[in-house]
Amino acid sequence: MTAMSIREFNANVSAAIARAEAGETIEISRHGRVVAELRPKAAAGRVNKLDDPVFRANYERMLKGLEEGIPGLKGPMTYEERTER
Repeated sequence: MTAMSIREFNANVSAAIARAEAGETIEISRHGRVVAELRPKAAAGRVNKLDDPVFRANYERMLKGLEEGIPGLKGPMTYEERTER
């Protein structure tokens, strides 16, 4: 793990990011106190939110609401209805 001041980091942002891409963790300090940490992003498989039952239920409820439109109106609003003042 490497440490650098904010001033040093600001002057060498590209080099610091390249080091993080290479797997290094960098602590960034202000007045001798660590305020941030730059590290490589953890490689994780892409997660499909639709596999989450709670998310899927909320998503399907939202889609149903969009198809039904606003209560009291006949179906989804047209462009003219949305922009009418």
